[in-house]
Amino acid sequence: MGRLILSEFLTVDGVMEAPGFEEHRSGRNAWAMRLSDEDVQRYNAEQLLAAEAILLGRTTYQIWEAFWRPLANDEPFGRRINRLPKFVVSSTLSRADWANTTIIRGDLGAEIAALKDRVAGDILLYGSADLVAALVKDGLIDEYRLMLFPVLLGSGKRLFRDESDMSHLRLTSSRTFGSGVVLLIYEPETEAPAGRYADAYTWTPEQVESLHAAQDTDRVLATVMFTDIVDSTGRGASLGDRPWRQLLDRHDEIARAEVERWHGQLVKTTGDGVLATFDAPTRALRCAFALRSVLAGLGLDIRAAIHTGEVELRSNDVGGIGIHIAARALGEAGERQVVVTRTVRDLATGTDLTFKSLGAAGLRGIPGEWELFEASIAYQAPDSTSSDQ
Repeated sequence: MGRLILSEFLTVDGVMEAPGFEEHRSGRNAWAMRLSDEDVQRYNAEQLLAAEAILLGRTTYQIWEAFWRPLANDEPFGRRINRLPKFVVSSTLSRADWANTTIIRGDLGAEIAALKDRVAGDILLYGSADLVAALVKDGLIDEYRLMLFPVLLGSGKRLFRDESDMSHLRLTSSRTFGSGVVLLIYEPETEAPAGRYADAYTWTPEQVESLHAAQDTDRVLATVMFTDIVDSTGRGASLGDRPWRQLLDRHDEIARAEVERWHGQLVKTTGDGVLATFDAPTRALRCAFALRSVLAGLGLDIRAAIHTGEVELRSNDVGGIGIHIAARALGEAGERQVVVTRTVRDLATGTDLTFKSLGAAGLRGIPGEWELFEASIAYQAPDSTSSDQ
């Protein structure tokens, strides 16, 4: 039976993207190549020569095919990579013309388990962050070989994702290369470790209360409003850079004026939307309706999301779970919709306001289910004479 071995190059800040000369969105590629030495290359060649197969995700497969396929006679890497059986996990690839390549579709867990049964040796998994996340979740990786490079890249795709389940690993060996690269080899642990210090340093109720008291000095109850422009990418592409920038500037001016008119605070613009806070949910709602109506006159459709909850006050920003809830709710809003949480629905006042249930939704990264509503108002044009509701 084969073993699935994850072999990755990582920066100290956890980035795995573009270790070679493939494209990086900030141009920060080839960080591994610049820090590799003969010992690092020798180790990588030995690992490859000992393997029986290679497993890749679609994106990594396409990068590897473009680079390694023309190097079929290169020693030691190109010849070995071209000759090894290669398996690519993809639901979108229609064909794979690179020699010795098989496309894996269907149930990932069942297919990888079957692959490990067929291959009598090591299966090396390179790159492929999305595939790695799924395999870690299913407990299908038998060994982690992480080659840590002494660089802080600052941007790029990270190997291990936020909000993934906790996994425990056991360090089986390590090695330091002359270039400062460190190889860390781990195996999965089935049970969480039980250390005596976990009990010794558990927070007491008094310590928790003291921390909350200190943190709560900068927390207030507020109504949060997020907006964004519907299909901003398409509009920008159709208008061109300069006209689009001018339209966005006008959008920001109108948003700032409307937020001030409804006694809110514009925290920041977000490129194609705004984040604002209000002292009452009804003011936030009326601001959203007014902003939607005025911007429609410029040919801009917006969506909005509103939530009332605790927020953390920072120097020139706001944070906390209330902000995250409003941001996630915005992702549930359709074109020209104003979506609110149940809290806003229960607190808002005004006989001209109506709320239609959109059902319960799971908001990414937020525990539990959240009932959302589409808010409507009996009139469309903003009332410029009063903002006291």
